[in-house]
Amino acid sequence: MKLIGKLRLFFILMLALALSGAALSVWSARQAGFFLERINLAHKVYEANLQLSNHTYQLFKQFGDTLIVGEPATGPNEKAMLISKIRGDIDRIRLLIGQEIELVGDEEIPELEELSNLEVQIETLFRELSEITLQPSGADIAGNWGRLSRILDGDIDKDFRARIEAAVAEEAEEARETHILAQERLLLFQGLSAVFAAIAAFTALLGFVALRRGVHRPIVQLNEGARQLSSGDLSHRIDVRGRDEIAELADVLNQLAERVEARERHLTTSNEDLEQKVADRTARLEHLLRDSQKAENNRKRLMADVSHELRTPLTIIRGEADIALRGSKQPEDYREALARVREAATHTARLVDDLLFVARSESGEAKLTMREVDLLQMANDLADENERAIPVLTSLTAAPMQGDQDRLRQVLLILLDNARHYGGKAIEIQLHRDSANTYSLTVADDGPGMTEEEKRQAFDRFFRGSDAARRYDLGTGLGLPVARSIIQAHGGEISLDDRPGGGLMATVTLPAKPLLRAVS
Repeated sequence: MKLIGKLRLFFILMLALALSGAALSVWSARQAGFFLERINLAHKVYEANLQLSNHTYQLFKQFGDTLIVGEPATGPNEKAMLISKIRGDIDRIRLLIGQEIELVGDEEIPELEELSNLEVQIETLFRELSEITLQPSGADIAGNWGRLSRILDGDIDKDFRARIEAAVAEEAEEARETHILAQERLLLFQGLSAVFAAIAAFTALLGFVALRRGVHRPIVQLNEGARQLSSGDLSHRIDVRGRDEIAELADVLNQLAERVEARERHLTTSNEDLEQKVADRTARLEHLLRDSQKAENNRKRLMADVSHELRTPLTIIRGEADIALRGSKQPEDYREALARVREAATHTARLVDDLLFVARSESGEAKLTMREVDLLQMANDLADENERAIPVLTSLTAAPMQGDQDRLRQVLLILLDNARHYGGKAIEIQLHRDSANTYSLTVADDGPGMTEEEKRQAFDRFFRGSDAARRYDLGTGLGLPVARSIIQAHGGEISLDDRPGGGLMATVTLPAKPLLRAVS
C-alpha cells in the first residue's frame, strides 16, 4: 500500500473514531435527556394524581359537612372551586399522559383510558352527592343518610379510593422503574465509553506501530543504503519491501545502482572483449593463412600427382608410338600397339574424368543423371559379374531409389575392387533399409583392414595404405575420394569401420529421394 494510502487510512480510522465518539456522546445525551424527561413526567403525573386525590377528598368532605350541618355561606363557591381544581387536575394528568405517549409510545394509552374511567366515576359521584345535598330540608333525612353512607363506604372508600391509590402507585412504580432503567443505561453508556476508549487507544497504538514500521524503518534503511551507494559500494541493494513510495524510491535507487554497476562492468569487459576479438581475428587470420598454405600445398600436390599419374600412360602411348614407327611391321603388330595405346588413353581419360568429378563435387557442381534405380538389382548384377562368389545378404525384395545408375555402379565397383585387391578372400554385400527413406549398403571383407590413421586419410586424393602398393600396384588412390564425392552428391554418407572378427566394412548410406546440389 502507498504511504499516502496508509496515512489516508489512518486519518479515516481516526475520523471514524471521532465521529463514532461524537455519535456515542449525542446518543448518550439524548438517552439521558429521554430518561430525565420520562422521570420528570412520571413525577409530574404522580404529583397530579396526589393533588387529584387530595382535592377529591376535600370535595367529598364538603358534601358530607353540608349534609350534616347544612350549607355554609361560602359552601357553594368552595365546592365550585374544588370541582374546578379536580377537573383541572384531570386535564393536567391527561396532558402529561399525552406527553408520555409522545415520548415512549402507545404503552401509556391504558393510563389514559383509566383516567377517563376515573373522570366518569368522579362526575357520577359529583351528581349523586349534589342530588343529596340539594334536597329540601324536610326531605327524608334517614334515607339521605343511608344513601350518603352507601356512597361514602362503597363508591368512594372502596372503588374510588382503590382506583386513585392504584393510579398513584402505578405512577410511583413507573418513576422507580424509569429511574432503574436510567441507571442501567448509564452503566451501559459507561461500558460503551470504556470500550470505545480502548478501541481508540488500540487504534492509535496500531497506527503508531504501523507508521513506525512502514515509514520510520524504511526511511532509516533508505538512508543507510544511500550512504552505502554514495561510498562506492554499487553491489549493495536497499532491502525495502512493499508497494509504497519509499519502496518505489528504494527500487529506483537499486535500479540506478544496477545500471551504474552494469555500465562499469560493460566498460571493464569492453577491453577484454576487444582483446578477445583481436585474438580471435588473429587466430582466424592464422587459420586462413594455414588453410591458404594447405590449399596451395594441395594444389601443388595435385599437380604433382596428376603429372605423376599421367606420366605413365603418356609414356606408354609415346613408347608404343615410337615402337610402331620403327621399321616395317606386320599389321598385327600395329594393331597390338594401337590397342595398348587405346588402353592407356582410356585409363588416362578415366583418371581425368574422376579428377574432374571430384573437383566439381567439391565446388558443388557435380552433375548426375537421375532416374529410378534398384540397389538390390545392381548389387546382384555386380556380384554375379565378379569372378569370385560374392553373396548379397538382405531381407529386401527390392530397393528402389532415385539416383545416377552409372555413378552408383561406379561406387559399388570401387568398393568391390578395393575389397578384392586389398581385402581377404571372403567378400559379402549387405543391403538394409534403416528407415522409411534410408538404405544402408555395406561391402565387407576379412582382410587385414586399416589403421585408424589410414581410415582418416583414405578419402584424400591419391592416398594409398601401407601395403596397398605392395598388394596392387595399379591403383591410383582416387577410388574412395571419387566414391565419397558420388555418394555426397546423392545426399548420402560413406564410412570405413572394422569388421567384427577382422577385416574392413565400407558402408554407404543413401536416401531413397536425396536432395541433390546439382542434377542434370
